[in-house]
Amino acid sequence: MTTRDTLVQAALERFARYGYLGSSIQQIAADVGTSKSSVLYHFDSKEALLEAAMAPALDALTQIIDALPGLRDDKVAAAPTLVTGFVDTLLQHSAAVSIFISQRGALQDVPVIQRGNELVDAIAGTLIAEAPSTRALTRLSIGLAGVAFILGEALQDTRDHPDPAEMREVLIETLLELCLPAAACTPATLQEVDA
Repeated sequence: MTTRDTLVQAALERFARYGYLGSSIQQIAADVGTSKSSVLYHFDSKEALLEAAMAPALDALTQIIDALPGLRDDKVAAAPTLVTGFVDTLLQHSAAVSIFISQRGALQDVPVIQRGNELVDAIAGTLIAEAPSTRALTRLSIGLAGVAFILGEALQDTRDHPDPAEMREVLIETLLELCLPAAACTPATLQEVDA
């Protein structure tokens, strides 16, 4: 692992645990046993470090969305693929999820957080299989935020958690139930997740 990668990982962990605003470049440097000037050699600001720390998660979400252009017209068919990719990405990038969910209100003007908001809007636009009514948007918002919150909190909580495979299955099934109209959420649709 390069020095840059080590700094990104340390920043990601510190931002997730103590908050972006509650962390300093000096603290991140101390976490990896280097100097503040070494951090600034690789990143010209704390915001640049946040961008680098969040980029892998946001890039993964972008790839999921970009892979679905042919399915956008058939949202019921697209939902299992998108939801599974979304949950898998959040599981893989739980620290970035924690930062985005818990701190996005305080960091609204930070470009990487704005990018995250745009991706969430794109996911929501793909998943709403019916007319975007208040009911549909609310159900989907609860589902997306709920999955992200549960995974973000798992990072902060040191107690035992359910088996990751079981947690994944429950999160995907629940999110599909919230985003699809009741008529489309059949056992066959839910089984597509396992395929």
